[in-house]
Amino acid sequence: MDLRFITKMPKYRLVLWIAFLASLLFFIFQMRSLPGGAQRGPAPKGFELYDSLVRLIRNDYLEERDPVRTAEGAYRGLVNSLDPLSAYLDRELAARYLARDHAEKQTGLVLFKRYGSFPQVMAVVEGSPAGQADVRPGDLLSAIGGRSTLSMSLAEADLLLRTRGEEPVEVKLLRGNATLEISLARAALFPKPFSFSREAGGPAILRIHDFSPSLITEVKKEVVPVLKNGKTPLVLDLRDCREGNLDEARALVNLFLKAELVGRYEKKGGVKEDVGCPDDAPLRKTPLAVWTSPATMGPAELAAGALQELRKAKVVGFPTPGLAGRRTAFVLEDESLVLLTSAVFSLPSGRSLWGQGITPDAPLAPGDSSEKAYLEKTLPLFPGL
Repeated sequence: MDLRFITKMPKYRLVLWIAFLASLLFFIFQMRSLPGGAQRGPAPKGFELYDSLVRLIRNDYLEERDPVRTAEGAYRGLVNSLDPLSAYLDRELAARYLARDHAEKQTGLVLFKRYGSFPQVMAVVEGSPAGQADVRPGDLLSAIGGRSTLSMSLAEADLLLRTRGEEPVEVKLLRGNATLEISLARAALFPKPFSFSREAGGPAILRIHDFSPSLITEVKKEVVPVLKNGKTPLVLDLRDCREGNLDEARALVNLFLKAELVGRYEKKGGVKEDVGCPDDAPLRKTPLAVWTSPATMGPAELAAGALQELRKAKVVGFPTPGLAGRRTAFVLEDESLVLLTSAVFSLPSGRSLWGQGITPDAPLAPGDSSEKAYLEKTLPLFPGL
């Protein structure tokens, strides 16, 4: 930084710059105390500067400031800017994150967000409150409950849209040149983590809503017996699926193939952790296709990528954003929470899904995302139908 620039700054701006830098230093100090973080050691020599600056802001800055809130702003900016999965959550949101479950009520919005931009609606669950309110893919969500979303993480935006109660949430949408203010109800969207159907003359369709801990147990009980003859073609529908457990996604892959290596988690320093599917695969002979959408993220990308590469299942739909990564939660001493991407997933070929996502074998035309369009692309893949 140019020191000449600093000496010409007004006093109060100089204090803010120093306070911001000191807050970052304080955050780094906090991170040293996290499990799996940097090796523990004495506090940095500059740590005393933080206390001095807090006193300086409290005594000499022209406006009254809460030093804790000032520091939280620095933490949020530092962590949220890392990637779409990483996030800093204050004490209240941390408690909500740790207590979240499948039974919570939601709006039906599926969002994607990069740092410094508004969350974008990638998909709207059919029949959900958001769908009934005519929220559309491509809309930008500029405020939730009166709070600007610009500096939020994706995790924070998602948490603010969920509830255990019945109260609606006020949101502000940007659509082209228009600004829309909408009150969205929230509802329990899916009674189970999947749905299964088959119509005469078409393939069976297993749609995964989220990779909750009960998914594979229920699929083995309700779906596998129907398909065990190995002759019924199946569509694994992963459209708009982005929540859940990475190991459940691996277990889903294991229903369709058995392999010592289906991919690797790549960690800091080049460390790699092999991921395998060692159990017998009851659906290994089932003709298979996979559906993806721009809102197919995380665990769903792991499943789609592994089946595409190892099972040679054809993927129909749209490219995915590339969020197949492991997110680790660290609770800080003040009960706030840091979510950090601690590993990313790559396929046996070496192709990383992080930031690259899935490229479909049978892409759909832009704007044509109806189930009819998916079926028209899929039926030629199953000659026996």
